[in-house]
Parts: sequence; C-alpha cells; structure tokens
Amino acid sequence: MTEIFQISSPLLAQNRLSAPVGVLVSVVIVNWNRAADIVQTLAHLRKQHHQSLEIIVVDNGSTDVSADVLAQIPGITLIRLLSNAGPARARNVGANAASGPYLFFLDNDASPGRNAIRRLVQYMEDHDDVGILGCRIMNSVSRRIDQWIYAQPYDTHGRQSFDTYSFSAAGALIRADLFLSIGGFWEDLFIYNEEVDLALRVIRAGYRVEYAPAATILHRAAPTGRVAPGAYFYYQIRNWIWIFRRHYPALARQRKIALYCLLYIIKGLLAFRLGNVIRGIWDGLFRRRIVAAFPDKMTGAELVRYEQLNQRTSLRPGR
Repeated sequence: MTEIFQISSPLLAQNRLSAPVGVLVSVVIVNWNRAADIVQTLAHLRKQHHQSLEIIVVDNGSTDVSADVLAQIPGITLIRLLSNAGPARARNVGANAASGPYLFFLDNDASPGRNAIRRLVQYMEDHDDVGILGCRIMNSVSRRIDQWIYAQPYDTHGRQSFDTYSFSAAGALIRADLFLSIGGFWEDLFIYNEEVDLALRVIRAGYRVEYAPAATILHRAAPTGRVAPGAYFYYQIRNWIWIFRRHYPALARQRKIALYCLLYIIKGLLAFRLGNVIRGIWDGLFRRRIVAAFPDKMTGAELVRYEQLNQRTSLRPGR
C-alpha cells in the first residue's frame, strides 16, 4: 500500500513564472533515512538557474524524522511510501506523479551545479535523438570523479561527452514520455543496475544515452541510508544475470553470465564477500522464467552496438 499526500506549492508556481527557460523539469528525488541530506539537496535546487522546476520527493519508508521534516517544506510534492520499496520502484512512483516533459533524477545526497539542469535541457532540446543525459558525478569533498561507471578512462574522457551504455541516477535527465513508454525502471531489480536495464531499453527504442560532463553533480556520499556491503555484491551479480536473461539472445546470454559470474567471484574473494556473491549467482540463475517473460531479445545488430558501448570487464569495484 502507498500513502500519498501532496503539499501546496506556492514557491513552485512562482518559479515557473520567473523561469529563464520555460521548459518544466520534474525533479524526482528518493529519500531514505537522510533528513539532513535531503534538506541540503533541496536548498541547492532552489539556486538552479533553470528555475522552472517541479520537485517531487518520494520518501521510501524512512524510519527517521525525514517525512516530518519534508512535510514542513513548501514548494515540493511529497509522496510517502509505507515501506522501503527500493529506488527503482520509488523513482517510478515519482515519475508517474510528474507533469514536466523532462524527468531529472537526483540522489538525496547530491547537489547539481547551478547551470546543470539548464545545460541538460538545452542540449536535449537541440538533440532529438538523445534519450538520457548522465551528469558528471563528483565527490563533494575531494572534487574528484565519483561513480565512473563507463568503459572509457576518466583521464581522457572525464570532460568530453560520448555515447554510453548506462548512466547514474544520482544525476540524470530523461525524456518523460520515453521513460513512461518503455515502462520505467524494472522494479524487480530493487537496487543496483536498474539504470543499466533502463538505458538498454532506451537504446533499443532508437535513442542515445550520452555522458554530459558540462552538468556537474557534487555527491556527498552519505554514510547512512545505504544497503549493507554484502548486499551490494548480492544485488550486483543477481541483477546482471537477470538483465542478461531479459535482453540477450541465448549464446550471448550464456557467455555474458559465465563471464560476469567469474568476475564477481573474484571480486567477492578480494572483498571477503564470496558468500554474498554465491547467493546472488544462485538467485540470478534460479529465476529462469525471465527468459520467456521477455521474449523480445536483442538482434545481432543491437547486440553489436550495445557491446561497443559497454566493454567493461575489469575488476574495479564499480559496476
């Protein structure tokens, strides 16, 4: 069951009238037990140069004071879930409540640069073939790159745009009609790699996913409101297996599953999390019905294109 309540938003109406660019952007933020972080993020959003913003916060069953704090903040729409449904489900709930032509997904411990949203919207308006723009995620303390999930090395590509296989929902813009038409995030994944699955469907729908370094996000990497380290390894490999089963034809699927299982077994050994990896592999392989439930697999041409975009098989601790 989902409990939903909305807050009157006089500040939102004012922002729409004073917007330098009239395109409404629906900002969707998921919060879980991070009251201080979400307040700080909302304060940074008020400073955006693109002010035509609809701010939707989905509280994912927080057990701290988050919901009470958020209920007192004007100018936002608050959607309160009774339990932690996972970020994939929570973002879908927020997106379905949005009214703008663009959705801007933002983590609750992330702050966009003042020009970030305006630059993303302008680029989207000028490039009809781009479905998703992923931001440049930086650590707020060290000012070094954070969440570098791409095949390209950061030292040569950190400041140039390129087509890619995925993005980070810590900061990304997507066309709302496209997001809804392909079904949003795959909620069964719960957490981790839901962006990979969504991006793959966007690419298969004929759009590009692009890294946009001109839009910077400062990520504070809050220590609270996170899954346990062991759960990270479990969900990572389980979800990769499910993604391969959903989208890949038989031979490519078997090859990718075998490769990723090997990689994550090595990762698990190095991180002393082998048990979590084995459980993730077991649950990933056990759910065989995914193959039949999603009969529309990638064609040969789609597979070649996607493999060109995603050539990541390293042992680094990211995705």
